[in-house]
Amino acid sequence: MSGRYLVVLLLAAAVAQADQQFADIGDLQLVGGGAIGHCRVGYRTDGTLNADKSNVIVVPTWFGGTAEELERFGIIGPGKLADTDKYYVIAIDALANSVSCSPSNSHAVGGGPVPAIAIEDMVNSQYRLLTGHLGIRHVKAVIGISMGGMQTYQWIESYPDFMDKAVPIQGTPRQTSFDLIQWQTHKNLIRALQAHGASEHEIGDLISDVNLLTLFTPDYFVKKLPQDKVPEYMAQMRAGRVSFHPDDYVAQLEAMIGQDVIGTGEAGAKAYADRVKADVLIVGVTSDHMVNPGPGEALAPKIGAESLVVEDICGHVGTDCQAAEKQIGDRVAAFLAD
Repeated sequence: MSGRYLVVLLLAAAVAQADQQFADIGDLQLVGGGAIGHCRVGYRTDGTLNADKSNVIVVPTWFGGTAEELERFGIIGPGKLADTDKYYVIAIDALANSVSCSPSNSHAVGGGPVPAIAIEDMVNSQYRLLTGHLGIRHVKAVIGISMGGMQTYQWIESYPDFMDKAVPIQGTPRQTSFDLIQWQTHKNLIRALQAHGASEHEIGDLISDVNLLTLFTPDYFVKKLPQDKVPEYMAQMRAGRVSFHPDDYVAQLEAMIGQDVIGTGEAGAKAYADRVKADVLIVGVTSDHMVNPGPGEALAPKIGAESLVVEDICGHVGTDCQAAEKQIGDRVAAFLAD
């Protein structure tokens, strides 16, 4: 990674950091039992709120991501997926992302470690932030990518009347067996490294390498990355990663492992469908190896959702490939404006 590129990244982060905000939402009861004391939730706002507060879009963060990253990587901004020229965008740091309350920076009520966190807890904390701290009672849309998409599916179930529209992008309503193998392997690797005394930095670097196996596709690397550039590329990816405490990473892994809003069989899908009130657009990428698009595609007709299936070789970062990014952006913009 060039020194100039590093400077650009640092400057971008410094500018966005000025907008970081926090709210203490009080003690947060967790669905699996226990509670987090004085849970602090991070968020960022951009755009102009209209008089009747009808142009609010909520964007929860992806796995390991932050609200700052959503801005830095161009998900939020003028003319972007979450268009701040048209909407008032509230990006919310998911629990256990090392910004909002997490195992590394919080405590359980009554002392002791923070109990297991679920995707549902993430959504509940966001609802508390929006209604109790920001005075938002209804929003135009919830849009999430990856684990943000998983939270969007949970928003649809937990607070069906809260939004007009919902757009889960490359998320899933329930994990497939391959998804579970992947996330469990990440968790096992981190715990093994911790048991052998690896530093937080060493663990982060190795997880960055492992993520490359499913973040993109084999075809993407074969066609886009020359063999002699592999060491440089892996070093760049390590250098550009966001610092993330291993215990927080595992907490989000466990939340995804336990995520399932529809259960198995037709009865589960019907129960979920009966709760859906929002207009829904489900976006998937066929080549996605990190979050399997199958469950979302199967759910779409059962809940009367619109569906966009993108064909490309970029895999889980399909929203970042130029052609796919435009296709998804145009479809989401039209869906929100409809």
